[in-house]
Formats: sequence, structure tokens, C-alpha cells
Amino acid sequence: MTKHKVGFIGTGGRSVSYANAYRDCDDIVIAGLADPDRQHRKAMVARSEIPGNIPEFDTWQEMLDKVPDLGGVVICTPNHLHAEQATACLQRGLPIALEKPLATNKQDCERIMVAETRGAGRVLLGFVLRSTPFYAKIHELISEDVIGDVVSIQADELPGLGVTSIMNRSPWRRHSETSGGAMLEKSCHDMDILNWMTDCRPVSLASYGASRIFAPDPALPEICDACPKASTCRYYTKPVFSAHEDESEEVLHQFIREDNRCIYNIDKDNVDVQNICAEYENGTIVNFMLNFNCMGPRAGRNFHAIGTRGRIWGNLSEAKIFVHDNLADETRTHDISVDGSDHGGGGRRHALLLRRMMQEPEFKPEQGAMAGYLSAVMCFAADRSRIERRRIDFIYDRDGFVSLR
Repeated sequence: MTKHKVGFIGTGGRSVSYANAYRDCDDIVIAGLADPDRQHRKAMVARSEIPGNIPEFDTWQEMLDKVPDLGGVVICTPNHLHAEQATACLQRGLPIALEKPLATNKQDCERIMVAETRGAGRVLLGFVLRSTPFYAKIHELISEDVIGDVVSIQADELPGLGVTSIMNRSPWRRHSETSGGAMLEKSCHDMDILNWMTDCRPVSLASYGASRIFAPDPALPEICDACPKASTCRYYTKPVFSAHEDESEEVLHQFIREDNRCIYNIDKDNVDVQNICAEYENGTIVNFMLNFNCMGPRAGRNFHAIGTRGRIWGNLSEAKIFVHDNLADETRTHDISVDGSDHGGGGRRHALLLRRMMQEPEFKPEQGAMAGYLSAVMCFAADRSRIERRRIDFIYDRDGFVSLR
């Protein structure tokens, strides 16, 4: 049996999902953990229950130099670090599982794509939602023409208390310079799903958004413990995670450096509500809403596609898909079973795609660099539209690169 050595660059929360998937694979050896934070490395080993004798490195450059026979690399670092790390691995011809988004700006996204084109390396972008049984079944039904031609799609991402707290308190997620902004960090997943379901490219979009919920409040103190409203604030210290959120409370709190500053008054520049309306090359119209601070029924991710012969809809966390046939005037229900892994059961399936990349040198996953590029460009265009208050058009060159006008 050929043994494939995998190195990890970044050992935060998302790395655990990959490590858990590889733990029971006889043909995969985790050969290195690179992270400047020793506590992150130790916590990752403990949470994933992988062997504790894995070589550890303070820098990813040191790992690449000292473990030259790596077969693949998992990159789970903050978004603004992706470009340098991904291009270095691709230039060595390595297949990489790169957490989403591709990068925090269009130039760095294109830099990664060029590196992949010029070398033997390949990219698996962290679009784990494509591997969830929920979205995979919807894609199957749409591909089988069950509802006819898709005319419009409405999708929502409505994060609850835990993810909302992280997006507004994380050392790097709350700043657009390091995260790329709320739409990119949180919803490039959803942009990819829209691109996947429509099976074509966006041609224009318009977006509106603002900080409507977590705007600074001079009536509140900077530190939560000094706040008279602490006993009633659901964001005080450690908010409870909802069942629909992507990670468990235990895992996320293990890896985030929590900040006891007021979620309203902490320095940040992310929006907390933003919508997108986009048109695709085949005429499909999509609407998407990102809104934090959502609890209760239908929170999380919702998807609704309307076709010429019917409709498909559902909520990811409810694990049910509904299909209405206009001709028969009847609605069918598809119950979705999941394996218990993160992101609605897609975590393990997604991570194992890197294994296939190492086993099959010619295999390139659909959720590769181009998919990551189109998703990210939609987010960049959305933020430009939001700021400039105008529609943005997409102009494609022969290589698929986009100019935004």
C-alpha cells in the first residue's frame, strides 16, 4: 500500500475536520503540523485524537523544507495568508486542500490560479457544502430536470449566536483586511453553491448591506463584565451555539481567542446584513441574504429553486428536501441522512477528496481554484456594489479571469 504523507499548515478549528477524516485511513500519514501557536497544535492533536508524536513546526516554510516527501498539504490558516502558502505548495507540485475563501483580493486569487496552471499542483477549495447530502441531492434533482429549467433561486445564510459572536470577535475575522469581509468569509460557500446549481457564470450583480445590528453603542461599556446588561445579553462571554451552526460549541471555543469586549463596541468593520441579486449567463436570477444574529426555525441555510415545472426547497439543518411538481400538483419529501461530520455531513466526504487527489495524479476536483475564484469575485463585486451603490458587470477573458465594471 502506498502511504501518502500529509502536512497541515494552520491547526485551528477547521483542521480538526480533515484530521478526523484521515485518522482511520491506512494509506494516510499526518507527517507535520505547522502553526506559530503551540497551543493550537496541541489542541488540534487532542481534539482529533491523532498520534501525539507528529513533528511540529513554528513555520510552514520549515515544514516544507524538513518534510520534502509530502504527498499533500491541508491549509487552514486565516484568509489573508492563503496566497503565499498556496502558491508555494503549488510551485512544488503538491495537491492542496485550501480552506475557503481562495484569497482576500482578486489579485491574490489570480496569483493562486496562475501557480496551479504553471505547475503540477492542484487545488481542492474548502467548499465542503458541495459534499453535504443536502446540497448534493438538490444538485442531483436539478440536473435530472425534475423541476425543468431553473428560473430563479432564493438562498439565505442566517448564522446564530455562536458564529455571529466569532465573526464579530475573532482577531482576524472581524477585520476586512484579514478576512476579506463578512460576505467573503462567511458566504463564499453560498456563492459557490449558486454557481454550481445554475451550472454557469454570473454576468452581473447588485448588493446592499450595512452594520445594522452590531453598530457601536455609546451607552454600553467596552468590557462585558462592566455592563449592566450583561445578565440579559446573549453575547455575554460565551454564547450558546445553535444546533444548525456548522461547528460544535466545544470545538469552536477551543480555537477562538475569545475577547471579552462588547460585541457592539469592539473595533471591527464587517457588515452584519448584506444581500445580493445576480443574473447568470443562462438568464437565471438569484437572490441571496446574509444576516447574522438569527435564532429559531429556519435559521442557518435555506435554499429555494423555482423551475419551469416545479420547485425545490429546504433548510440544511432540518435535513429534508421538498419537491413540488406543478403538473401533478403534489409535493414529495426527501429525507436526508448524514454521517455526523461537520457542515451537514459533508466534512468527511470533502476531506477525502484530497486523498483521491494523492491517489490519482490526474484527478482535479470540481471545487477547485476556478470555483473558488468565481465565488470570491462575486463577493468582491458585492462589496464594490454595496459601497459604490451601483450594479457591477462581469467581463470574462479567454482564460476565465474576470474584470469588474
